[in-house]
Amino acid sequence: MKLVTPIVLFSSILLLVACGSGEGTGNSSLEKEKLELEKKKLELEEAKFKADQEKKENSKDESTEDNKKASKIKSEYKFLLGKWNGSLRNKTLTIVIEDIDGNTVSGYNIAGTNKRPLTGRIYPDDQDRGGPEPPLSVYKLVLSEPGDDKWDGVFTLYLEKYEEENLDGGGYNYLGSGSWKSNNGKLSGDIELRKF
Repeated sequence: MKLVTPIVLFSSILLLVACGSGEGTGNSSLEKEKLELEKKKLELEEAKFKADQEKKENSKDESTEDNKKASKIKSEYKFLLGKWNGSLRNKTLTIVIEDIDGNTVSGYNIAGTNKRPLTGRIYPDDQDRGGPEPPLSVYKLVLSEPGDDKWDGVFTLYLEKYEEENLDGGGYNYLGSGSWKSNNGKLSGDIELRKF
């Protein structure tokens, strides 16, 4: 059944009213048709209102789900989420951390034009961080590509959060470094990353 738009419905009502004015014999049938059209118009408006309400409810459910997802992540891990940009073997590299559940990480990487899913774990920092300005937080992430492509491999990353003091009152810098090695052992490379 094809739904009549409110504009067509309103035009039809005007046409019926215009044709029926001044006629004494057909007024009652025109009035009935006019009432039926008004009823259909109201039904359409009600259906549209219900559809809009349902759409809003679905949108609220999705944002609630995202909030629940974010709230389950340990606060010290939240800086790891998001897009880290850098390079690997003279190619542009993007690593995106989409979810952290406990110590389990999931996301994807894009090296050049090749996009691959990543899964792995978060570990405590195992490097000596001596120096004048140690980072506030450092975590080691070991992330694996699925292994169904001959050039899939494993990323070992150290993602760091530094406090930055500047004229604007401070903030944070997010830096990453590490390496990637293909599962077949034929390729490897160093990685430098930054999150903005």
